[in-house]
Amino acid sequence: MTRKPDLRTYAERKARRPIASCDACGAEYRQNHRSQRWCSLACANRNKPGVGPRGGLSPEARERQRLYWQAKNRRRRAAKRGGRSEPYTLEEIAVRDRGRCRLCGGRVAMRQRVPHLKAPTIDHIVPVSEGGDDTRANVQLAHFGCNSSKGARGSQQLVLIG
Repeated sequence: MTRKPDLRTYAERKARRPIASCDACGAEYRQNHRSQRWCSLACANRNKPGVGPRGGLSPEARERQRLYWQAKNRRRRAAKRGGRSEPYTLEEIAVRDRGRCRLCGGRVAMRQRVPHLKAPTIDHIVPVSEGGDDTRANVQLAHFGCNSSKGARGSQQLVLIG
């Protein structure tokens, strides 16, 4: 059984949508679907709890999740290259290295986030892409800018180039 094509215009189809009132501001609007509760994306973003790709996660939970996936990806990359891996955190490495970038010697801004040039990152001395391990002995604290400029080269190669 074939369906007849809908020959109504967009304006005619829109006029048939039910009218509802916004949960946030009370303005009336035409619903696009039954579960629509807000008149606009701006109203939804102001009033939805935990707006974002993961829904209602608190900032602390979102940070824990980010750190979990960061560590998991480091372990996966090391395993793909046949290297060993052990658990560690950015804070542990920062305390061990006394909050200083091991590439340039400057203070690392621990409260900054990437892509800020002074943000803290984990740098692998022997890169994982070249068979290095993901262990405390093979990592050091580095500025995001220093780590990015080093790339997938070892520290000794960086000194010879610069």
